[in-house]
Amino acid sequence: MAFAPPLPIKRRRVLIPRPRSRFLLVTCPKCGNRQVVFSHSTFRARCLNCGEVLVEPTGGKAKILGKIERIYG
Repeated sequence: MAFAPPLPIKRRRVLIPRPRSRFLLVTCPKCGNRQVVFSHSTFRARCLNCGEVLVEPTGGKAKILGKIERIYG
């Protein structure tokens, strides 16, 4: 009795997983100060100059309230 050869195993597309979170350079809409914040922040990040809220936590990705200037990572 002959057996069929085994089917090839599909390789995953991503061999080494990378984090989806990033650090962002955000500009404050009130005073224009630029500050680095985390994209999946779990706390409110405030501007160091005027105290305006730049990041609101949402349970996953944070809601960015300022303008994103640059993405690091």
